[in-house]
Parts: sequence; structure tokens; C-alpha cells
Amino acid sequence: MTDGEFKRIILPNYRQMYATAFAILRDSNDASDAVQDTVSALWQKHQRLEAPENAQSFCNRTIRNHCIDRIRQNSNRYFEKIDSLYQYPSESTADSEVSLSSTAILIMNYLTKINIRHRKVLTLSIFSQLSNDEISVATGESPENVRVILSRGRKLIKELLKNEK
Repeated sequence: MTDGEFKRIILPNYRQMYATAFAILRDSNDASDAVQDTVSALWQKHQRLEAPENAQSFCNRTIRNHCIDRIRQNSNRYFEKIDSLYQYPSESTADSEVSLSSTAILIMNYLTKINIRHRKVLTLSIFSQLSNDEISVATGESPENVRVILSRGRKLIKELLKNEK
């Protein structure tokens, strides 16, 4: 791919790549870094690349793979960020009640009561909206095991909800 082809094919997809990265990473700074790293890596090897048939698909697949690699490499930092979502003040204030519905608070509290393995997989599925294969890559579990963990995790949450009533 020549310099001109790179600018014509890859750079117009920059915004779409950012949107994909943000959907996976859920952090604007991380998404910007991921897109910059991906475009930089593509630029470094652009002369060895052939022009893709579908540029948008190529760019989305490339950024998706890069984001999954980032999650895998920084899984402890990423999961610490997820775990921090479950830490709420012990006393509920008017501001916190307004910002989060009682149902969301209830679900978040239930997620803290299940084991970390189920919590991580459920969080990646629900909040990051990753597929089972993407969760498998991020956690190191097999896709079949991710499916089972999701099913059991949902079942645990349902049981906790039933017991609340």
C-alpha cells in the first residue's frame, strides 16, 4: 500500500475506529490511545500491506483485535476499574439516589455478592457488551466456559432478586 493509498483508505475510518474502541474499552482516553497505536502500527507496515477490499471492515477488525489485546495485557488494571464500579458510599444521599435508580443499585450490590469470576464475565457481557469470544480472549476462559459462567451468573442474580422479595 502506498502512502497515498494509506491516507485514502485508512485515515477516513479514524472516527469509526474510535467508536469501536470506545465501545470495547469504555474509556475515551484508552480508546484514543488504542486508535493512535493501531494507526501508527499500520503506518509502520503500510508498504507491506495490500489494500483491503473493504477498508471499513479491515479497520474495525484491526482496532477490535488491538483493544482485546490491550484488555488482555492490562486485565488487572481493567478489572480493578470494573471493580471500582461496585463501591458505593455506605450511606445513600439524595444525589446518589437521583443519579442511580434503585434497581441499578440493587443489581450492582448483587454483583458484589457473587464470586469474582462470575462478576468479571457478567460485567464484560453487560456493561462492555463484548461477545462470548471476546470475553474468552480477555479472561482466558474457553468460549464454552464463558457461556456457562454467564448462564450461572445470571441464575445467581435471579436467585438473589427472588430472595429479596
